[in-house]
Amino acid sequence: MWFAILAAVVSSGASSVGKVLQRKGAKTLPQFSADVQTLSKYLTNRTWALGLLSDLSGSVFMVTALANAPVSVIQPVSGGGLVFLSLLSHFFFNEKLKPGEWVAVGFCFCGIAGVGIATSGIDVASHQASVVRLVFSLISVFSLLLFGVRRVKQMSKKQRPKHFPALCGFFAGCFFSLSSTTCRSGFVVGELLGKKVFFGSLGMGLSIMNTSIGFVYQTLGLREGNAVMISTITTVTTIMVGMCLGIVALGESLPATRPTFLLHAMSCGTITVGSLALGNGGGGFFREKVG
Repeated sequence: MWFAILAAVVSSGASSVGKVLQRKGAKTLPQFSADVQTLSKYLTNRTWALGLLSDLSGSVFMVTALANAPVSVIQPVSGGGLVFLSLLSHFFFNEKLKPGEWVAVGFCFCGIAGVGIATSGIDVASHQASVVRLVFSLISVFSLLLFGVRRVKQMSKKQRPKHFPALCGFFAGCFFSLSSTTCRSGFVVGELLGKKVFFGSLGMGLSIMNTSIGFVYQTLGLREGNAVMISTITTVTTIMVGMCLGIVALGESLPATRPTFLLHAMSCGTITVGSLALGNGGGGFFREKVG
């Protein structure tokens, strides 16, 4: 379990670093398009290419984590990936952390350790996964999301409500959590039916599809709304929906005893608070005096 938790944190951190490097490299590049000339410019840009490599490495670590632990465990701790990015920025990019950000890092560390301790006694093999319930749950959630996405697409810019960016952040979080669930589902169904390679590959393919849709709506939300608000909504939605899908669709169990259950719940909340505070520059812990 600890190996999977570490892999999830490294995955989230590597993906965050990758996106920062890609954004930095893209500043000197033309607008992205699928033509060969533009693609070659992106791939030959060291900063952008390094960011892509880091992002892909993060995906590999996430697949490793989901192959060895439940979604309801991996999804909350992956929110601690901002810790990895923050420490890297502090020690290597000369972007010093503020006191509030150090407190947020501490919150994430404590939360990740708490989840690991609370879930260390869970027997993954004892989870009662039903293929029928799994397929029904995933199809139902995906259908509801497609219905919502279709309604959003039908809106013109003038018809869009004020909460449209927040709605995009919510959709992004739902698709990100669905991505993790479909990836884990492939491994679980493959184990049950004895076709690990086929269903594992199918799960990863569906995961990539859901992640791509999530990025589209996250980008749309960031383009039209406040970055901190969109990141906050996406993070919270990803953690909460991911845990619910893991428990309902995959039949994953929570810690059995009351102390470990409370520790798990408090740890998930601590990771969420710490991640949101880091995304907000440590806001909410310490406020710097102005003037």
